Amino acid sequence: MKKLPRGYKIISPGLLLALIFFFMPWVLTSCGDEPMQEYSGWELAVGTNAKDGYNGNLMVMLSLAAVMLMISFIRRQRLAFGDSYGVLITSVVVLLLMFQQFLTTPAEGINREILYGFWGFLLGWIIILMGGVVNLVDRPSMNDA
Repeated sequence: MKKLPRGYKIISPGLLLALIFFFMPWVLTSCGDEPMQEYSGWELAVGTNAKDGYNGNLMVMLSLAAVMLMISFIRRQRLAFGDSYGVLITSVVVLLLMFQQFLTTPAEGINREILYGFWGFLLGWIIILMGGVVNLVDRPSMNDA
């Protein structure tokens, strides 16, 4: 059995962190004078009111799908050609989507406060990105082994 590349040893804790914080409170939000309501990443992804059809946040759902994609890269326990680039591209896309969705100014009349679940999720993806960079840098030495 081949040894797990060094970058994946960095990515693994990042994935675990992102997965745990995905289910913790992400935001407090309200419209106008309504009371603030707390939502986890899961609640944002799947929506809270199924009778009106899907009303979740597709970008948050895609970020969860990206976590599952990263887990599939690690489960193979070998570094395929596209994995390093896949990790980097997926990480950058998820980070950009999260910044755009949650760290921009909300629309007028919307009150929003970012909570620890979102920050932990973001930190997890930054760690995943760093692991992807390490995989890319280590690629020549992995091909020699």
